[in-house]
Amino acid sequence: MLYEESLWFKNTIQKHAQPNSLVLNIGSSTKEFIEVTQPYIKANLFDEFAKKNCIIKNIDIKQAEGVDLVGDVTDPAFIEKLKQLNASFIICSNLLEHLTERTAFCGALVKIMNADTKLIISVPYNFPYHEDPIDTMYRPDLDELQQAFPNLKLVEGQIVDCGTYFNYSTKNFTTFDKLISFLKLSVAAAIASITNKEKHERLAANFKQISATCAIYKLS
Repeated sequence: MLYEESLWFKNTIQKHAQPNSLVLNIGSSTKEFIEVTQPYIKANLFDEFAKKNCIIKNIDIKQAEGVDLVGDVTDPAFIEKLKQLNASFIICSNLLEHLTERTAFCGALVKIMNADTKLIISVPYNFPYHEDPIDTMYRPDLDELQQAFPNLKLVEGQIVDCGTYFNYSTKNFTTFDKLISFLKLSVAAAIASITNKEKHERLAANFKQISATCAIYKLS
């Protein structure tokens, strides 16, 4: 998840989350990922839900610290188990681009929903190839994302500007290290513009804007 993307989630939670609700975080990853690798997930999502006394259940296909429920979301038995929890919110962030069976997975998310459930989805829109362990390069806009959920109604959505890839990749750098990295990349890109066009395009991509498609849905 990108930082600016997490701010969109924060605003959405403030507007739509009801007190004492149950939240299912699908494809949650680990406690370390949420609190250390990308601590803004905890600050802008988990802490916002906590302010409303919401309970979050982290769900992943692999057992790890911080994962509350382990299972395959496309498995009918697991779908039914999750549906019976009667969650008010389902979160699925930056997962769809890593799935080869995306249609089945999206269908499973809908089956988990009840009448009052809201589904929050985010996916990269403009972002480089990144394996986890694969990347299908699924980069939908809002209309294309809606096609993945034909039985749902869009409550609201936005393509969120998340700055440059350079800012994202150096977010944990000190100011000095970030400056040095910027200068090295700039010089390398300038030299490559003369000597190697392919390398230049690859280096220049660090300074291009990145963004995420974010949407919240309910049953039609």
